[in-house]
Amino acid sequence: MTDAAPDTVIKGHDEIVEQAIAAFDHLPIPPGIELQLPPASTVALGLRYEEFVPGRSLSATVEIPAQYGNAMGILQGGFLAAMFDDLMAPLSYITSKNPTTSMELTTHFMRPVFVGERLTLTATIRKPGQSVIYIAAEAHNGKNKLVATAISALQVIQVPKS
Repeated sequence: MTDAAPDTVIKGHDEIVEQAIAAFDHLPIPPGIELQLPPASTVALGLRYEEFVPGRSLSATVEIPAQYGNAMGILQGGFLAAMFDDLMAPLSYITSKNPTTSMELTTHFMRPVFVGERLTLTATIRKPGQSVIYIAAEAHNGKNKLVATAISALQVIQVPKS
């Protein structure tokens, strides 16, 4: 995955997870951590990876479940922010070839998302770095209308190689 040509496009959830597992085999894992791919948070949020372009972007889809809605059946914004964060994390980890952690996440909501709607989220590398990586993301509804954007700065954690 990390050695792929920049114009390589990997499609499909299972294929992307398979590529991530292969890439993560070469990445430093902090002591005492058992790697689970996709992570429990990705599974809980219902994200399904759709397309990965190494060093460039990662896309996923999600159908908004009832438990993420407010009293009016509108997606509670914190869940969408978590989805953005959960999509940016693997992209940053694989791009930097080290673990990362969010330092900042800013989300802007443009229009409501209703329970049952299907969203497509795409995270794109804006500036890779050795200590910080910057990523932007967008979420579109089934009518391809922009519903939210996010930007994040993620700290690259240098894990000593054992």
